[in-house]
Order: sequence, then C-alpha cells, then structure tokens
Amino acid sequence: MNNQEAIRRNKLYYEGLERSIAQPIPESSAKKLEAIINDTENDNDYRLVLKLWKEVVAPLDVAIAFIHDNRVLPQEKELVVNEETNAPFMQPDEIYGTLKSLILPTVGEFLSVLPISSGDKKALYDLVEKGDKEGFVSLLEKTRCDITPLARLCSHCMDDVMAGLTMTDEERSYALDHLVGALSQNEDDENCRVAAAALQPYIEAKDKEETIESIEQFSEDYFSLLLSQLTADLHYFWNYYDLYTLKERNLIEPLFGHPLAVDLVNQIWEEYKAALDKEPFTLPDDFFDWHHKANTPKEYFYMDDAFKKKGVEAFVAFINWLADKGYIEDDNEVKALFAYRLTGRCRPKGKELPTIEWRGKNNKPYELIYIIKSFSDWADYKKMRRFFTGTEWAKDSDGSYAKSASRHFQRQLAKFYPEACKILI
Repeated sequence: MNNQEAIRRNKLYYEGLERSIAQPIPESSAKKLEAIINDTENDNDYRLVLKLWKEVVAPLDVAIAFIHDNRVLPQEKELVVNEETNAPFMQPDEIYGTLKSLILPTVGEFLSVLPISSGDKKALYDLVEKGDKEGFVSLLEKTRCDITPLARLCSHCMDDVMAGLTMTDEERSYALDHLVGALSQNEDDENCRVAAAALQPYIEAKDKEETIESIEQFSEDYFSLLLSQLTADLHYFWNYYDLYTLKERNLIEPLFGHPLAVDLVNQIWEEYKAALDKEPFTLPDDFFDWHHKANTPKEYFYMDDAFKKKGVEAFVAFINWLADKGYIEDDNEVKALFAYRLTGRCRPKGKELPTIEWRGKNNKPYELIYIIKSFSDWADYKKMRRFFTGTEWAKDSDGSYAKSASRHFQRQLAKFYPEACKILI
C-alpha cells in the first residue's frame, strides 16, 4: 500500500468510525421503538433503558465492532486465514452481508485472500460498492474458487448486537433468528438466557407492527441484556487498550461520562480491576498423590480416580469453569473446598468444614447430581445434602434427576471428561 492509498484508507476509516458512533441506529428504527411505548403508562423506566441503549451501549458496541473488523482484523489477516480450525460454513450471500458492513478499503483487503484473478477481485469489489448482492453472489459462485479463506475472515467479524436490534425487517429477520439461536445454545449462562428472552419479542414482531406486552418486565430483561453487552464491550476495550489509537480512544471514552452510564461504567471498572488483582486458583502439582488423601471419608465423595486420569490442570480448569458459570462462588477458598469434597485430597484447615452454596439454575440441583452420577462409583446423595446448600432438594434426590441437567452443561462436561460424562436423554 503506497502512501497515498494509506492516507485515503485512514481518512475513510476514521470517517466511518465517527459515523458509527454518531448514528449507530437508523432514525426510523428508533422511532418505531419509541412508538411502542407511546400509549404505555408508567413507561419512564423503559424510556431510560431505551435512552441508555441509543446513547451509550449501541454507539460503544458498534464502535468496538467497527475497530475490530476494519483495523484489527486486517492486521491479523494471515493468522486468521491460516488458522488450523474447521472451516466455517458461510454462504456467498452471508459473505456479501458481512463485506457490505465494512469500509471499502477493508473489503478490498478481505477479497485479496481469494485465489482468483485480480480482474475478478476488482469485479467483486465493484459489486459490493454498488450494493449488487445478486451480482456478487453470481460472480463468486461462477469463479468456483475455494472461499474458505474469505469465510474465515468474515466469520471473525464481530456481531453488532445492539445495532442488530434495529435493522430493516429483512436484515433483522436473519440476524435476530441467528442471534437468538446462538444465545439459546448457551442455556446454562444466565446472561445468554436473559438476552434471548429479551430479544424474543422482536423476533415475533419482525413482520408486523405489534405492541410488546408486559413492558415493565421487558424493561428489566432488556436492561440485563444492555448491562451484559456494556460489560463485554468495556472488557474488550480495556483488554486491548494499548492497541487503540489516541483518536479511537478520544472518540469512545466520552461515552463513559454519559449521566446514565457513568455509575455503571465505574462499577464495571472496579469489578474489572478486582478480577485482575485476584490470585488465580491453583492446586499443587502432586494433588493426586496418595499423601494428600484425607482419612475422613465421610467428608467427601469417591471421585478422584476419574479426575486423576486427566491431571491437575484439567481439574482446575473444570472447577474454574463451574465458578465462571456461576454454579459455585468464584472464590479460591470455595473452589479448594469443592475440590476436597469431590476427591478427599488437600483438606482445608478447620475442625468443621462449611457447606458450599450450589447455585443451580431455577434453584434446582440437576447439574450437581449429574456431576455426582458421572464421577462417583458410589453416589451418596445424602452426602450431597450435607455438603451443599442453596437449592431445593427433591425428597428422593437420586441419579435419575441427572438427566434433567441442561444438555449444554452435559456437553461442556463431556469436553472436560469424555470418558466419564455421557449425554443423558
């Protein structure tokens, strides 16, 4: 890229970034949303949530995605194209939709990875510039080339979640169905379930004008979605802060001072700093050696053989995953006690050991029962009641309840321990 081209690209890039922050959602879409609450009583909470979305979360979400897709991703182009992972499945029309969301210089960089003539690359570029979707799809299919490199790049582009809520009906139909489907796959994640529930009214109303019922409840769910997205975007921004240019920072950081956002941003920042400062959870490398085994079998399950086969690192990752997903408290002492309860190794200090709060979804113990059934040769559910609190135990709690654990939970545990964990129907 010569100096003149670099200057042109830089100019188009920052113009695009400024537009994405200044007007992240179409005005017509904003009016549609506001029309929903025009005749609604006690709608102040909803209006504040809508304002937070329009003036803070949507601009931030779009800006983060814009920077990633148009600057960070092109710089990592070769790494992405050559990564050793399964090829993503993308149709030519989906590739066109992704390219259309990018600035034109980035479109050119993406198309450069296709194994086709420079003339065909130029023709595809021109079709994207003109907005000719049918022509683009037809030409790409006609070249009969391997589109995997281009599909890899497009699949790494970030979804503009907040902006995606207010696309045209045709665009929204695909994007929201896809988004809700992806969120639903993570059914054991509270944020994903809330997000899917909050988006569902838009899915149902996408082809017709329809008033959203239970507006107050929707406001609560929608706020949870906004908070989740705001947190994710802020974490991304702070994690890669040194990679942002001064101009990018100056465009984004004023959003943090918005009256509706400043307290939320400060709270998320304090939590972010605390997480960075926290000591990581570890277990000794010889955790599974015989001398760590306690001679108090009434205090633990008989599960250590299954965990021992995969080693300490996998066991720590498994416990951290449970804490990350909210099943147990994300506290190192709780994690150490949980490790002891499962294996009887490295007993924590204290004459009487405390109970662990199991934070089952909907206050149910199904996932805990699944763990016990999968790993314990002799599943003692009376011990489960003694070791854990915070959930509703069925009077006859036994292994039959393991099949009620979410399929996503079962699949995730099978990734950690495929020999022990089977998908129960």
